[in-house]
Amino acid sequence: MFSSRNIHFAILGIILGATSGYILAFYQVQASMAPAVSRSQGSNLPSGHPNVSNEQVLAMFKAALEKNPNDTTLMTKYANFLFDLGRAPEAVEWFQKVVALQPQNADARTDLATALWNAGQKDKAMTEYQTALSIDPKHMATLHNLVIVYTEDRNFPAAEKTLKQMEGLDPKYQGLETLKARLKELEGAK
Repeated sequence: MFSSRNIHFAILGIILGATSGYILAFYQVQASMAPAVSRSQGSNLPSGHPNVSNEQVLAMFKAALEKNPNDTTLMTKYANFLFDLGRAPEAVEWFQKVVALQPQNADARTDLATALWNAGQKDKAMTEYQTALSIDPKHMATLHNLVIVYTEDRNFPAAEKTLKQMEGLDPKYQGLETLKARLKELEGAK
């Protein structure tokens, strides 16, 4: 039973098993690590990605919108890009165009409301948030943004009420804990 041949096969099996385990563990650790960011680019763009300025992107959007003036998806992306650039008044114009074409789109109304809020038009923003909720009372993006707006406006009771409503709708909603922490932090600072 314990011939030298069997012992050699057992030792070989142990060595191959340990090596395979080591290699598998190494690849699992490598796969779970975040990709390295190139210091020269300073962003998460893949290597070899062309450098494109915001002005070039704006020009591409304008050209695409000239070809497809009623493409609400394109209009929404353009408005979001403008919003991300801090150009809220321009974003408002484009979100209004989307809402004009799709008045029952709660996402577009929520985006419009957020752009209005950031453009300093708080009353109009609240009207749009309420319109979005009249379209879909369970629209989590609207409720989420309302909590942020209420906390920024120091209306903590309304923020708490909206948070409870969200928790009742979806207790596992991803942003719930972040919103609760933000509310608690700002309430403590009053």
